[in-house]
Amino acid sequence: MSFHGKRSVCCWLLLVCIFYFTCLHGSNASSLWTAYVNISFVNPQTNKTVWEDEESGLYGQNSFITSANGVVVLPDPLHGCSEHTVYDVPEYAKKKWIALVQRGNGCTFTEKITQAVFRGAVAVVIFNYPTLGNEVIEMYHPGAKDTVAIMVGNSKGMEIVQLMHSGAQVTLTIKVGKQHGPWMSHYSVFFISISFFIVTAAIVGYFIFYSARRLHTSRALNRRQKQLKADAKKAIGQLEVRTLKPGDKEIGADVDSCAVCIEVYKLNDVVRMLTCNHLFHKTCIDPWLLEHRTCPMCKCDILKALGIEQPDDEEASEPVQSVPVLSSAPESSAPLPTEDSLSETASSGYASVHEVDERVLEEENPIPANSMVRMEVLPHYDNLTFETEEDAPRYDNLQRVQT
Repeated sequence: MSFHGKRSVCCWLLLVCIFYFTCLHGSNASSLWTAYVNISFVNPQTNKTVWEDEESGLYGQNSFITSANGVVVLPDPLHGCSEHTVYDVPEYAKKKWIALVQRGNGCTFTEKITQAVFRGAVAVVIFNYPTLGNEVIEMYHPGAKDTVAIMVGNSKGMEIVQLMHSGAQVTLTIKVGKQHGPWMSHYSVFFISISFFIVTAAIVGYFIFYSARRLHTSRALNRRQKQLKADAKKAIGQLEVRTLKPGDKEIGADVDSCAVCIEVYKLNDVVRMLTCNHLFHKTCIDPWLLEHRTCPMCKCDILKALGIEQPDDEEASEPVQSVPVLSSAPESSAPLPTEDSLSETASSGYASVHEVDERVLEEENPIPANSMVRMEVLPHYDNLTFETEEDAPRYDNLQRVQT
């Protein structure tokens, strides 16, 4: 996998992780937990114990979600903001009492809760100031996370305050209520978790599959290269090698040079003849054949020419021209044809064919005596295939010939 592909996968995994943990945090942080507030007191008139239990409290956002109970104690002043706030705790309730504090007076929930806990309260109940509908809110108190803290409406709080001002001893019990209003339920978190692990497993599986496939392809390619080099060594061993001697046609001023090193052939140079009859220095052509296995000039494949490598499926249907293996005897190689000899051969071949055509035409259509014919006078060319339009014969240059 490329660098950009790996970076994309890592970024995707990072984003999925961030989204997953954000969902978990949001699910827990946005849950609203209600509280059952149970108060009990002795009625002074009837001398009977009265119990009242209702789901009227709401746990703070940073509160412990657990139960608590104790005797209710009021601060002085009732807002409980100052460091000089006094809590008149009865002697029998020193170890287990709950502070009832009024909201407001310019201090935060954290400060109210901290002052009460510092003086020994096991829980803090803050009642709201008078509002329409006797509403309660979810308190935010990050500095007081180790305390049970709930809020109740103003009517409930003032009811308890009036009972205590009348001399009643109020015991308050806080019980965990119900969870309300999370923007994402636990079932949603569960399905998101399953989806996260499925996507992660798919990405990791694809990465492993891609890496294994690439490793397999690389190993197969290496084996193929090693096999081709071994075949190339075998083919090189079958090619003709000879040492140039005085009188060889390759030594001279007007002969071609080695196409690899661009140097002319010299006496006693060791050369190798390929299957396409191209000649090179042995030290120059052997490394080239090991890597490319083709002639540098005509791209002839020595493996296919010598029958060492089997043709591909696409080429199997085409007949492969067999090339005879040259003998290893240094004196048996024929000299390469030169440009002059090729030109002379082409000219002589054209002349012989032209003479034969003229004889055939004379036998089929004999020319009577004292007749006039028109003969086209053409210039002589060594090779008619290289005539241009300027050199082409023109029929306006005709002569009348007496035969």
